[in-house]
Amino acid sequence: MSPGIRLFLFLILPVIFFAHPASADPKLVEKTVSLGKVPVDWEIYAPSLNVSSDSKRMAYMARRNNKFAVIENGRISPEYDSIGKDTPLFSPNSLHMAYLAKKGAGWFVVHDGRESERYDAVFAPVFSPDSKRFAYAAQKGGRQFVVVDGKKDQGYDGIARQMRSPMFSPDSIHVAYAATDNKKMFMVIDGKKGRGYDMISTPMFSPDSSRLAYAAQQGKQIVFVENDQAGSSYDQIKVCSYSPDSRQLAYSAKKGDKWLMVVNGKEGPRYDGVAVAMFSPNSARVAYLAIKDKKEMIVLDGWEDQAFEQLGFLSFSPDSRHVTYSAMEKNKGFMVVDGKAGAKYDEILVPIYSPNSVHLAYGAKKGGKWLVVRDGIEGAAYDKITLPKFSPDSRRMSYMAERAGKWLMVVDGKEGKIYDGVSIPAFSPDSKHLAYAALSKGVWMVVVDGEEGTNRFHAILKGAALVFTDATHLHTLALNLARQEFVVYEIEIRK
Repeated sequence: MSPGIRLFLFLILPVIFFAHPASADPKLVEKTVSLGKVPVDWEIYAPSLNVSSDSKRMAYMARRNNKFAVIENGRISPEYDSIGKDTPLFSPNSLHMAYLAKKGAGWFVVHDGRESERYDAVFAPVFSPDSKRFAYAAQKGGRQFVVVDGKKDQGYDGIARQMRSPMFSPDSIHVAYAATDNKKMFMVIDGKKGRGYDMISTPMFSPDSSRLAYAAQQGKQIVFVENDQAGSSYDQIKVCSYSPDSRQLAYSAKKGDKWLMVVNGKEGPRYDGVAVAMFSPNSARVAYLAIKDKKEMIVLDGWEDQAFEQLGFLSFSPDSRHVTYSAMEKNKGFMVVDGKAGAKYDEILVPIYSPNSVHLAYGAKKGGKWLVVRDGIEGAAYDKITLPKFSPDSRRMSYMAERAGKWLMVVDGKEGKIYDGVSIPAFSPDSKHLAYAALSKGVWMVVVDGEEGTNRFHAILKGAALVFTDATHLHTLALNLARQEFVVYEIEIRK
């Protein structure tokens, strides 16, 4: 086995996830499309592997004779002296690919096979959400600048790459980044420099892209800045949150020895501590955790709920009518649903609502075993479980469970076949089918509605999902060592 193959085997998915209920004995029509042979004369750097969102393209860095290349679907790029960290990367729509490369003393960006000009350094490449635009930061002659769609912005002393700089707005129209010049820090939005501060935080765009907010420090005071307009000053300011409709804004702030939540510019009550605010899906409600007198409570729509020793996870239902959170009291965990405490357990996990908001499920530990509680009804007990997953139509639910070191899928309350491990679950868009990858005796297969595919693989590639293109067609990426190649593995479900 070549060194490249040995390294690549680290990409086999050991993650345990979902499986599938039996349907009416589906017939699986399978097909593999080669993505190229495993390059036996190249040493593959496994952590660089990146898979496109549609699970049809893969790219990774490889080395041969102290030279480096990017191999994408079997195509080997020109050789370089180095390939940049965290690259290659694909655009959100999977159509474009970019990576950083070095030749001699110069660094550059390779975007869809085209090399940019040379720089002293280049970093933070990013595609826009709509995949039509591309930006990165670079350094040349002691100055740093951002390049957007091939055009350079003004140069500065530094670009704050650790603060998601540059970043596109959700609508892909705007580009923002934090920069420093003359010992001052500021935001640059669409090439326009904002006012300078001693320090600023990572910015956040509103969902509709019309607002950009961040905290900024000036001397000993910190102000909240939105669209370059500074608001009230505080001793500290933490994470901010926009409502889904972008009309509301909340952030936590400290004044003296007390914390408060500022919602739409209005200060809330003082507490010993507050956590990040969460808006409901319809933007009409807001909740956050507050600490008072060593007790924790949820403040919902401006009203304090009952206090407990400890609070955990909070979820709004998709229709925004219900709110559920986990709590602990006297070493017992329970869910509080619309203000009412439920059954007590040793531990409790995240509340999960079905898409139609009718069903609520969560994991709980009882007597040393884990179980899933759905609509108040306990399921069977296991050594371990994963979070429950509802189908798109909300009628079905699945979760993975471990028993005696083996894993099985529980779907609609029924146990599936036992395997050494499973991963990459997916419901079909019409909710009729559930597919997953399963590991048995050292090889991987794909199982659909309880029916095992005939193809066997040495790996389902890390980052590759099982993707349904419609109700009866799905695919993923796999490694077949017997044929020494990477493949797109396609399945058609027939009755």
